[in-house]
Amino acid sequence: MNRYFAGSVVLILALGPGAAAQDRIDAAARKAIDAGNQAWVEGMKSGDAAAIAGAYADDAVDCSVKGDCIRGRAAIENYFRQRLASAGRARSANVASAGAVQQGDFVYEWGRSEAVLANGTKTGGRYLTAWQKQADGSWKIFRNMPIPNQGGAAPRQ
Repeated sequence: MNRYFAGSVVLILALGPGAAAQDRIDAAARKAIDAGNQAWVEGMKSGDAAAIAGAYADDAVDCSVKGDCIRGRAAIENYFRQRLASAGRARSANVASAGAVQQGDFVYEWGRSEAVLANGTKTGGRYLTAWQKQADGSWKIFRNMPIPNQGGAAPRQ
């Protein structure tokens, strides 16, 4: 799994700045990405794990900086529900998409996210998300992973 993600990161970085143009991806994908990122922000602030998980495909995989992966939308929703129950809702949250490139039915999007949880814990950092066009035409998160920061600090989870 980690090799797949590492290869994706290398591919995106190799494409260079010209590939990061936001207008080069399907308009429906851009709308879904913006809505999915906003769902994470609002879900973290309201404590709504279902809203966060709604952006994920049924067979999605969400990985941590340590390489631990959660498989499936239901498991991802359960993870966020437990996490928000223990740490509390976010006092603040934001996502800043820095770029995206489309390859067929996949859009690779990267950026930064951050949340300050009720218990004072800060979470976030750089991320890479693979969005996949679903059979019904919608776009959902297929794979989500943090991009380690300098020194290995833990990004968004």
